[in-house]
Amino acid sequence: MPPVIAVVIPTKNRGEAVEKYALASLARSSFRDFVCVIWDASDDDLTSDLVKGRSWGFDIQYFKAPRKGLTSQRNDAVRHVLSAFPGVKHVVFMDDDSELSKDALSGVAETFEKQNALLVNIPVKAPTPFSWRARLSLAMKRLLGMNRHGATSFLYNYGGEDEPAGCNADWAGGCGMGVDVSVFRDMRVFFPEEFQRFGGYALGEDLAFSLYVSKKLGGRLINSLRGHLYHHVTGPPRLNIQNMAASKWYNFHLLFDAIYVDGEQKRPPKLRFKLFMAAAALKLLVRARSFDLPSVLRGISEARAALRRYRSENDISSLMRPRWDAGREVK
Repeated sequence: MPPVIAVVIPTKNRGEAVEKYALASLARSSFRDFVCVIWDASDDDLTSDLVKGRSWGFDIQYFKAPRKGLTSQRNDAVRHVLSAFPGVKHVVFMDDDSELSKDALSGVAETFEKQNALLVNIPVKAPTPFSWRARLSLAMKRLLGMNRHGATSFLYNYGGEDEPAGCNADWAGGCGMGVDVSVFRDMRVFFPEEFQRFGGYALGEDLAFSLYVSKKLGGRLINSLRGHLYHHVTGPPRLNIQNMAASKWYNFHLLFDAIYVDGEQKRPPKLRFKLFMAAAALKLLVRARSFDLPSVLRGISEARAALRRYRSENDISSLMRPRWDAGREVK
């Protein structure tokens, strides 16, 4: 019998995190009808040695990624899952530094079964007590009329609070996202590889993929009825200011082009969107503890030029359907 769930973990140069968080938590899972697929783009063999060097108590497959980049790795891993496990029902994506609760996978399976959902978000639980800074940030957001998930009424992001189970959501995080296999197999929607243009981390690809399925295609997206995850942010910060600024500008503009192109959804007011992008640039400088505004402006300039080229050469409807998938059937 094929497994019910395929757990996909894309990773690069984080062998210790994979072992300590992702795989250790899967070993404790009360749900056992799953296979784990490690898709590794590391520059060395540490991850391979750690994965293959012990028995984990569940079916695990390791692959050296033929293409580097978080989005490419996710898509390539999905193609393998669809080919190797044609009877699998759901794919769960998790980060190498995510730690699932014992009941997380059973909660995902139950939610798909009972809620007619296409995507299930595993609620994030704060690994440390909710700090006064996070509480102050949340209070300011509410004072400004923003929803509890953050940014604006048209774009959501996680806050410092624990996320409630069972509620409807608009997008899911790649650190813990369940996807019904029909999204890939029948709807032919994949993660947007164009989002890697300014960096392999593919800023916002999880938001774009899940928001597209939810808003554009009308698929139900719900927080899992049971279970949660801790997201332990590890590794060096991704703070190349110019590339990050370019990624934010380029990726979010393409995202909203893809969602609102046919007029089926109410397009965000231009002023609000511009304010959001300005705030994103400011937040980037704060995170980097830098006053390097010229790098931000250079990144935005690069992104604007790339947007003009993309819009002149491509159909935005293909953003979530990679070129390698065009006209192909997955058997």
